[in-house]
Amino acid sequence: MKRRDFLRLAAGSGVAAFESFPGAADLAKIRITRVSGFRHTGPRPKLVGKNSHLDVHGSETRDSVLRIETDQGIEGIGSGNVTPYLAWQLLGHALAEYWNPAQGIVSPLGRADHALYDLVAKALGVPAWKLLGGAGPEWVPVYDGGIYFNDLLPEYQHRGVARLLEEVEDSLKTGHRAFKVKVGRGFKWMERAAGLRRDVEVVRAIRKLVGRDVRLMVDSNNAFDLDSARAWLDAVGEELFFIEEMFPEEVAADLRLKDFLKSKGWKTLVADGESARDVDHFDPYIASGSIDVLQPDIRAFGLTRQWELSRRAAARRGIWLAPHNWGSRLGLHMQLVLARGIPNFLMAEEDRSTSDLFDTSAFTFKEGKMRVPDTPGCSLVLREEVFKKS
Repeated sequence: MKRRDFLRLAAGSGVAAFESFPGAADLAKIRITRVSGFRHTGPRPKLVGKNSHLDVHGSETRDSVLRIETDQGIEGIGSGNVTPYLAWQLLGHALAEYWNPAQGIVSPLGRADHALYDLVAKALGVPAWKLLGGAGPEWVPVYDGGIYFNDLLPEYQHRGVARLLEEVEDSLKTGHRAFKVKVGRGFKWMERAAGLRRDVEVVRAIRKLVGRDVRLMVDSNNAFDLDSARAWLDAVGEELFFIEEMFPEEVAADLRLKDFLKSKGWKTLVADGESARDVDHFDPYIASGSIDVLQPDIRAFGLTRQWELSRRAAARRGIWLAPHNWGSRLGLHMQLVLARGIPNFLMAEEDRSTSDLFDTSAFTFKEGKMRVPDTPGCSLVLREEVFKKS
């Protein structure tokens, strides 16, 4: 574990109005006295290589972490990165000012709301997922999103696809039963025809290894257009669970892609939206049903906006949320809070890494699913002794 303080502010005083709601009296008595933050890195079990657009992704995940302390000794911890000026605006204010049962956490921190959900839920003595409705399952499907182009790394080029099969086998041993495989080698790193062939070979080889009971998804990071996406899928001949970012999202093109999938007799879902930065972006895709799986970034959106998107998506049957999560360990746990809160969460994405700073023993992972605990807050415990030594 590595960390570096990036902000540390202590409170003077402050008073503001709040709405009346169950628990408001308790939250009104608790005031924020300190906001601090640090960077946290966690080692991955392997070096993660290229995708269709970006070079090697590295051997660790990186999180910005917020700690929000109160005059009652209750502390909230979560993913988030804010300026000292925004953090300063919280000091001296009561928690009741930031919790709206109909909307969620709304504060000067904006999308960096994970720690405030943890704090408010602890203050109310409930799991954070109950603040989001408590309508999701106790056990949440989780997939390994880390099958990148490691066959192209210099140290593994002689092994080719066999190297990726080793990585999948290792992840199977940890309990994973779903994998997202990066494709699109021909966009930048290989000659196009050769890249397409390798992409097909990889998916077929992984399917042969894992069998039919394991879910496979692919993500091209917009390496294809509509025609090349259909040609590649036809060559694979595989009913994948979902296909992500085959080309930049656009309603008409996505509907044509869905027509193609239907013509093949496949139930493959179309997933997209990780580059979106606001809920309104998804409105035309929900209205048209052109995207089945909405994927706003879990950290860039925050939990309140994800909850709002869930409510909008619920207006049309068959649309799911599966937030994008990459380069983050805490992002997985943000997803799990959301997943047990809302009724239309599909799967959580894991970027595998480890941490000596956070105790996550309350979470149980087996057979591809994570149990989301009932403990108050977000159930992440910061090991103070480790923090002080770092």
